[in-house]
Amino acid sequence: MKTILTVTGIRPDFIRMSQVIKELDNASWCNHILIHTGQHYDNLLSGIFFEDLNIRAPDYNLLIGGHGKKHYEQQADLGVKIIRCIEENKLNPDVVLFLGDSNSVLASVPLRKEGYKIGHIEAGMRSYDERMLEEINRKVCDHVSNFLFVYHDNYKQKALREGISHDKIFVVGNTILEPLKNIADLSYVGVGKHILLDIHRPENFQYKERLKSIIDFANFCNRSIKLPVKMLNFGRTIKAIENYNINLENIEIIDLMGYKKFVKFMQDSKFIISDSGTAQEEPAILKIPVIVPRDYTERPESVLNNNSIMLPLDDKKEFTKALNWATHFQNSNHSWLGDGNASKRIVQILKEKL
Repeated sequence: MKTILTVTGIRPDFIRMSQVIKELDNASWCNHILIHTGQHYDNLLSGIFFEDLNIRAPDYNLLIGGHGKKHYEQQADLGVKIIRCIEENKLNPDVVLFLGDSNSVLASVPLRKEGYKIGHIEAGMRSYDERMLEEINRKVCDHVSNFLFVYHDNYKQKALREGISHDKIFVVGNTILEPLKNIADLSYVGVGKHILLDIHRPENFQYKERLKSIIDFANFCNRSIKLPVKMLNFGRTIKAIENYNINLENIEIIDLMGYKKFVKFMQDSKFIISDSGTAQEEPAILKIPVIVPRDYTERPESVLNNNSIMLPLDDKKEFTKALNWATHFQNSNHSWLGDGNASKRIVQILKEKL
């Protein structure tokens, strides 16, 4: 019997990996071990997602997170702890499976050096914006992986152009469809009663002028269409707003929430302003427009299929254009996200290749 070790650590990973975890748990050909790195440790970013998505408890929690802990401290801590966990518990994995682009995926480097095989779900994504820590993380993980599970052929082509062998790359579809369709009532038409503001990426909150422009745009929307703006309380973003003395005006800060509640909150949004990657996918299925205040995206398909629009922050004329697009939004195509069977394909490929 083979042993599959799955490593997950942050809110989006719990969502995207949830069905993969269940498929592996139910597979008769492998022993599945689940490790939580502990990168996200607050209940609103971790525990509640295990409950909402009906994910069983992890076998091990490495507890690498901590208030104010630097990314390099997390990385160093994780490299040591994950190898000790494997060796001391004699886990002997045939493959260690990661998802996404968080600091947690960088554990793939010491593991590969120790001779373990690596699998990476969400491989091949590229924004080509190296201000993003996630861009560095995803590139590194791809290049040490033995199995690259990509969402569609565009990502496969990007990996091939970087010299990654085609026999390591498998097009499987996007794992986000499965948990979302299990949670959401897709027949529900939201009431469009608020604007959701979700800003948490360092390339936005670390720069005063960028962050101020995003807040200015949100207030412009509030004044223009008379809908309240609800801003998710990501600690580092709120701290930056306070440090830069940016006036939120009418923007209301709201608590983070579990997955079920958040999906309903998205559905009730007129539109979303977000620098999140996942926010360029889930709302496409929910038919909610998304305005992305970034210079580049690793999900250009979302823009090409009219699911989202990029918002340049250095030209106030773009504010009106983006708002008009969102308020006159037409139903758009989300076929680029796949058919909802990605998790089954991933597990089947692992079975065949191992």
